[in-house]
Amino acid sequence: MKNTFYRFEFKYRIPQWKLRGFEFDCLQLGLERDPNSSYIVSSLYFDKPVLLPDYDDKAGGFLRRKKVRARIYGETIDNIDGVWLEIKEKYDMMIYKRRIIISVSEWNELLKLYTINNALRRRLNDKERRILEEFIFDIASVGRRPHILVSYKRKPFFYYFGSRKVRLTLDYQISALSTSRFGLIKKPMDVLSGWAVIELKYNEFLPVAIRCLIEKYNLRRDAYSKYALGVEAVRWFNVPVR
Repeated sequence: MKNTFYRFEFKYRIPQWKLRGFEFDCLQLGLERDPNSSYIVSSLYFDKPVLLPDYDDKAGGFLRRKKVRARIYGETIDNIDGVWLEIKEKYDMMIYKRRIIISVSEWNELLKLYTINNALRRRLNDKERRILEEFIFDIASVGRRPHILVSYKRKPFFYYFGSRKVRLTLDYQISALSTSRFGLIKKPMDVLSGWAVIELKYNEFLPVAIRCLIEKYNLRRDAYSKYALGVEAVRWFNVPVR
């Protein structure tokens, strides 16, 4: 799996009750299901606890934004392949993403001091080491710490045309929790209750079949950020008393 890639990323909101019909149309138009069918994505976002500069960049509408996060595929770190460390930068609709995977034990060790121990440094190749060093620097430079967990169910589809590929994902039952660890230690807050988010990820252009889906369901492109929506949901529930 690639550690670094550029791509366009478009997002659309759709009522959750329409998902079954949308999935049927995806298959009718030649999209293929991911072999995993569906899975849970859990992302733990790092930000400065008080000022939340990454959230403020999104809320302020800045074209260039960065997110630093750890991601697992599942609800807890039990019985998973590892923890993905990701740096995601966005300029308008173009995404530049770097990521590496580390073991659960390496992740737990990283959380103690936010440094790279010698064993991990030796295990990584040069490219992976540079990504990890950038991840650590981005945390240390503004004092980022893990502070919010966003989880959701995902159903992925792929559309192949020639040597090109479009990835379409359906994300639903999105929730957020104020925490510094993976795992639902208390009831999370609903995000976009009753709605799902469609994400289109591609490198060059959208084929006609995908455009037909967008037109049929009258989808409108918007900059939905699960992180920003999660912060707002958690903040709304925890309104400070004056």
